[in-house]
Amino acid sequence: MPRVTTLVPILAMAAGLPVMAQFHVRLSPETTKAFDDYVFSAENAMTPAPRVTALVKPGETRVAPVRGDPAFDVADGLIHDWVASAVAPGTSVEKVLGILQNYAAYKKVYAPEVAESRLIGRSGNHWHPFLKLVTRKGLTSVAYNTEYDVEFRPLEGGRWAVISRSTRVAQLDGKDEFEPGYGDGYLWRLNAYWFIEPRPQGIYLECRTISLSRDIPPGLGWALRPVVTSFPRDSLQKTLEATLRAVK
Repeated sequence: MPRVTTLVPILAMAAGLPVMAQFHVRLSPETTKAFDDYVFSAENAMTPAPRVTALVKPGETRVAPVRGDPAFDVADGLIHDWVASAVAPGTSVEKVLGILQNYAAYKKVYAPEVAESRLIGRSGNHWHPFLKLVTRKGLTSVAYNTEYDVEFRPLEGGRWAVISRSTRVAQLDGKDEFEPGYGDGYLWRLNAYWFIEPRPQGIYLECRTISLSRDIPPGLGWALRPVVTSFPRDSLQKTLEATLRAVK
Protein backbone atom coordinates (compact mmCIF):
# COMPACT_ATOMS: atom_id res chain seq x y z
CA MET A 1 0.00 0.00 0.00
CA PRO A 2 2.73 2.61 0.78
CA ARG A 3 4.39 1.91 -2.57
CA VAL A 4 1.11 2.51 -4.42
CA THR A 5 0.57 5.77 -2.52
CA THR A 6 4.06 6.93 -3.42
CA LEU A 7 3.42 6.27 -7.10
CA VAL A 8 0.26 8.37 -7.27
CA PRO A 9 1.99 11.79 -7.51
CA ILE A 10 4.51 10.40 -10.01
CA LEU A 11 1.73 9.06 -12.20
CA ALA A 12 -0.09 12.37 -11.88
CA MET A 13 2.94 14.24 -13.14
CA ALA A 14 3.41 11.80 -16.00
CA ALA A 15 -0.24 12.15 -16.96
CA GLY A 16 -0.03 15.93 -16.70
CA LEU A 17 -3.13 17.83 -17.77
CA PRO A 18 -5.25 14.75 -18.50
CA VAL A 19 -5.57 14.44 -14.72
CA MET A 20 -7.17 17.89 -14.62
CA ALA A 21 -9.47 16.94 -17.48
CA GLN A 22 -11.25 14.59 -15.13
CA PHE A 23 -12.52 17.63 -13.23
CA HIS A 24 -14.68 19.89 -15.38
CA VAL A 25 -15.15 23.29 -13.81
CA ARG A 26 -17.12 26.46 -14.44
CA LEU A 27 -15.65 29.94 -14.62
CA SER A 28 -16.99 31.94 -11.68
CA PRO A 29 -17.87 35.65 -11.57
CA GLU A 30 -15.20 36.09 -8.88
CA THR A 31 -12.50 34.64 -11.15
CA THR A 32 -13.67 36.77 -14.07
CA LYS A 33 -13.56 39.91 -11.92
CA ALA A 34 -10.05 39.09 -10.67
CA PHE A 35 -8.83 38.78 -14.26
CA ASP A 36 -10.63 41.94 -15.40
CA ASP A 37 -9.17 43.90 -12.47
CA TYR A 38 -5.65 42.67 -13.27
CA VAL A 39 -6.00 43.50 -16.95
CA PHE A 40 -7.35 46.95 -16.13
CA SER A 41 -4.33 47.69 -13.94
CA ALA A 42 -1.88 46.19 -16.46
CA GLU A 43 -3.31 48.11 -19.41
CA ASN A 44 -3.22 51.40 -17.49
CA ALA A 45 0.47 50.80 -16.83
CA MET A 46 1.08 50.14 -20.56
CA THR A 47 -0.17 53.58 -21.67
CA PRO A 48 0.65 54.86 -24.24
CA ALA A 49 2.33 51.68 -25.47
CA PRO A 50 2.53 48.12 -24.10
CA ARG A 51 6.30 48.21 -23.74
CA VAL A 52 7.95 46.05 -21.10
CA THR A 53 11.48 45.20 -22.28
CA ALA A 54 13.87 46.97 -24.60
CA LEU A 55 17.36 45.43 -24.67
CA VAL A 56 17.53 42.64 -27.22
CA LYS A 57 19.98 41.96 -30.07
CA PRO A 58 19.10 40.91 -33.64
CA GLY A 59 18.60 37.16 -33.79
CA GLU A 60 17.92 36.93 -30.07
CA THR A 61 14.53 36.05 -28.59
CA ARG A 62 13.71 36.67 -24.97
CA VAL A 63 10.76 35.23 -23.07
CA ALA A 64 10.19 35.99 -19.42
CA PRO A 65 7.40 36.36 -16.87
CA VAL A 66 6.38 39.97 -16.28
CA ARG A 67 6.17 39.24 -12.58
CA GLY A 68 8.51 37.04 -10.58
CA ASP A 69 6.01 34.18 -10.54
CA PRO A 70 4.97 33.00 -14.04
CA ALA A 71 1.48 32.27 -12.68
CA PHE A 72 -0.26 33.58 -9.60
CA ASP A 73 -3.40 32.52 -7.84
CA VAL A 74 -6.69 34.39 -7.88
CA ALA A 75 -10.13 33.18 -6.81
CA ASP A 76 -10.40 29.66 -8.31
CA GLY A 77 -7.97 30.52 -11.10
CA LEU A 78 -4.45 31.30 -12.28
CA ILE A 79 -3.34 34.40 -14.19
CA HIS A 80 -0.35 33.98 -16.50
CA ASP A 81 1.58 37.08 -17.59
CA TRP A 82 4.50 36.64 -20.03
CA VAL A 83 6.39 38.87 -22.42
CA ALA A 84 8.58 37.99 -25.41
CA SER A 85 10.77 40.30 -27.48
CA ALA A 86 12.99 40.12 -30.55
CA VAL A 87 14.48 42.29 -33.31
CA ALA A 88 13.63 41.37 -36.91
CA PRO A 89 16.32 42.68 -39.30
CA GLY A 90 15.69 43.40 -42.96
CA THR A 91 11.94 43.99 -42.73
CA SER A 92 9.50 46.85 -42.20
CA VAL A 93 6.70 47.86 -39.87
CA GLU A 94 4.27 47.59 -42.80
CA LYS A 95 5.25 43.96 -43.42
CA VAL A 96 4.83 43.08 -39.74
CA LEU A 97 1.38 44.70 -39.71
CA GLY A 98 0.49 42.83 -42.89
CA ILE A 99 1.30 39.52 -41.21
CA LEU A 100 -0.67 40.35 -38.07
CA GLN A 101 -3.70 41.57 -40.04
CA ASN A 102 -3.87 38.65 -42.46
CA TYR A 103 -6.07 36.46 -40.31
CA ALA A 104 -6.92 34.09 -43.14
CA ALA A 105 -3.24 33.08 -43.21
CA TYR A 106 -2.89 32.49 -39.46
CA LYS A 107 -3.70 28.80 -39.92
CA LYS A 108 -0.56 28.55 -42.07
CA VAL A 109 1.75 31.04 -40.33
CA TYR A 110 0.97 29.86 -36.80
CA ALA A 111 0.23 26.17 -37.45
CA PRO A 112 -0.24 23.80 -35.70
CA GLU A 113 -1.27 25.98 -32.72
CA VAL A 114 -3.82 27.72 -34.98
CA ALA A 115 -5.88 25.12 -36.84
CA GLU A 116 -8.48 27.44 -38.42
CA SER A 117 -8.62 31.20 -38.84
CA ARG A 118 -10.69 33.88 -40.52
CA LEU A 119 -11.73 37.50 -40.21
CA ILE A 120 -15.31 37.86 -39.01
CA GLY A 121 -15.53 41.62 -39.43
CA ARG A 122 -13.81 44.97 -39.16
CA SER A 123 -14.73 48.47 -38.01
CA GLY A 124 -12.01 51.06 -38.55
CA ASN A 125 -8.90 50.06 -36.58
CA HIS A 126 -10.82 47.31 -34.77
CA TRP A 127 -10.69 43.81 -36.24
CA HIS A 128 -12.80 40.83 -35.16
CA PRO A 129 -11.06 37.52 -35.97
CA PHE A 130 -11.91 33.88 -35.25
CA LEU A 131 -9.13 31.42 -34.35
CA LYS A 132 -9.38 27.74 -33.56
CA LEU A 133 -6.55 27.13 -31.13
CA VAL A 134 -5.03 23.72 -30.43
CA THR A 135 -2.91 23.29 -27.32
CA ARG A 136 -0.62 20.27 -27.16
CA LYS A 137 1.59 18.94 -24.38
CA GLY A 138 2.90 15.43 -24.93
CA LEU A 139 -0.11 13.27 -25.72
CA THR A 140 -2.55 15.92 -24.50
CA SER A 141 -4.50 17.99 -27.05
CA VAL A 142 -7.21 20.54 -26.27
CA ALA A 143 -8.97 22.72 -28.86
CA TYR A 144 -10.82 26.02 -28.48
CA ASN A 145 -12.96 28.21 -30.70
CA THR A 146 -11.93 31.78 -29.87
CA GLU A 147 -12.84 35.29 -30.99
CA TYR A 148 -11.14 38.61 -30.31
CA ASP A 149 -11.46 42.35 -30.51
CA VAL A 150 -8.14 43.59 -31.92
CA GLU A 151 -7.20 47.25 -32.11
CA PHE A 152 -4.33 48.39 -34.36
CA ARG A 153 -3.22 51.67 -32.81
CA PRO A 154 -0.67 53.94 -34.59
CA LEU A 155 1.80 55.74 -32.32
CA GLU A 156 4.36 58.49 -32.85
CA GLY A 157 7.62 57.75 -34.64
CA GLY A 158 6.25 55.02 -36.89
CA ARG A 159 5.52 52.77 -33.93
CA TRP A 160 2.39 50.67 -33.49
CA ALA A 161 0.54 49.02 -30.63
CA VAL A 162 -1.74 46.05 -31.25
CA ILE A 163 -4.19 45.25 -28.45
CA SER A 164 -6.00 41.92 -28.71
CA ARG A 165 -8.65 40.99 -26.13
CA SER A 166 -10.50 37.68 -26.20
CA THR A 167 -14.27 38.09 -26.41
CA ARG A 168 -15.22 34.40 -26.61
CA VAL A 169 -13.35 31.22 -25.62
CA ALA A 170 -15.19 27.90 -25.96
CA GLN A 171 -13.50 24.54 -25.45
CA LEU A 172 -14.33 21.88 -28.02
CA ASP A 173 -15.67 18.47 -27.07
CA GLY A 174 -15.05 16.58 -30.29
CA LYS A 175 -16.96 18.56 -32.92
CA ASP A 176 -19.22 20.19 -30.35
CA GLU A 177 -18.53 23.11 -28.04
CA PHE A 178 -18.80 23.35 -24.32
CA GLU A 179 -20.51 26.57 -23.33
CA PRO A 180 -17.95 29.35 -22.79
CA GLY A 181 -16.62 29.28 -19.24
CA TYR A 182 -17.09 25.52 -18.80
CA GLY A 183 -14.75 22.60 -19.43
CA ASP A 184 -11.28 21.54 -18.38
CA GLY A 185 -10.37 25.16 -17.68
CA TYR A 186 -6.97 25.19 -19.37
CA LEU A 187 -7.84 28.48 -21.08
CA TRP A 188 -10.58 30.93 -20.12
CA ARG A 189 -9.18 34.24 -21.37
CA LEU A 190 -6.32 35.27 -23.66
CA ASN A 191 -5.19 38.85 -24.26
CA ALA A 192 -2.14 39.84 -26.33
CA TYR A 193 -0.34 43.19 -26.53
CA TRP A 194 2.09 43.83 -29.37
CA PHE A 195 4.53 46.72 -29.55
CA ILE A 196 6.22 47.36 -32.91
CA GLU A 197 9.05 49.87 -33.22
CA PRO A 198 11.50 50.65 -36.08
CA ARG A 199 15.14 50.68 -34.94
CA PRO A 200 18.45 51.02 -36.79
CA GLN A 201 19.15 47.28 -36.43
CA GLY A 202 15.65 46.21 -37.48
CA ILE A 203 12.06 46.11 -36.28
CA TYR A 204 11.68 45.60 -32.56
CA LEU A 205 8.81 43.23 -31.75
CA GLU A 206 7.38 42.71 -28.32
CA CYS A 207 4.39 40.57 -27.43
CA ARG A 208 2.91 40.29 -23.96
CA THR A 209 0.17 37.78 -23.21
CA ILE A 210 -2.11 37.79 -20.18
CA SER A 211 -4.21 34.65 -19.88
CA LEU A 212 -6.51 33.00 -17.38
CA SER A 213 -6.84 29.32 -16.51
CA ARG A 214 -8.41 27.27 -13.75
CA ASP A 215 -6.64 26.58 -10.50
CA ILE A 216 -4.87 23.30 -9.72
CA PRO A 217 -6.86 20.49 -8.04
CA PRO A 218 -5.91 20.12 -4.34
CA GLY A 219 -2.93 17.88 -3.72
CA LEU A 220 -1.63 18.07 -7.30
CA GLY A 221 -0.06 21.53 -7.26
CA TRP A 222 3.58 20.46 -7.02
CA ALA A 223 3.12 17.99 -9.87
CA LEU A 224 0.86 19.90 -12.26
CA ARG A 225 1.73 23.55 -11.69
CA PRO A 226 4.95 23.38 -13.81
CA VAL A 227 2.97 21.76 -16.63
CA VAL A 228 0.14 24.30 -16.49
CA THR A 229 2.45 27.32 -16.30
CA SER A 230 4.58 26.13 -19.23
CA PHE A 231 1.66 26.31 -21.70
CA PRO A 232 1.49 30.14 -21.92
CA ARG A 233 5.26 30.49 -22.19
CA ASP A 234 5.63 27.87 -24.91
CA SER A 235 2.70 29.30 -26.88
CA LEU A 236 4.09 32.84 -26.71
CA GLN A 237 7.56 31.78 -27.81
CA LYS A 238 6.14 29.83 -30.76
CA THR A 239 4.00 32.82 -31.76
CA LEU A 240 6.93 35.23 -31.79
CA GLU A 241 9.21 32.80 -33.62
CA ALA A 242 6.53 32.12 -36.24
CA THR A 243 6.08 35.87 -36.75
CA LEU A 244 9.82 36.33 -37.24
CA ARG A 245 9.89 33.56 -39.86
CA ALA A 246 6.93 35.10 -41.67
CA VAL A 247 8.45 38.59 -41.96
CA LYS A 248 11.83 37.41 -43.30
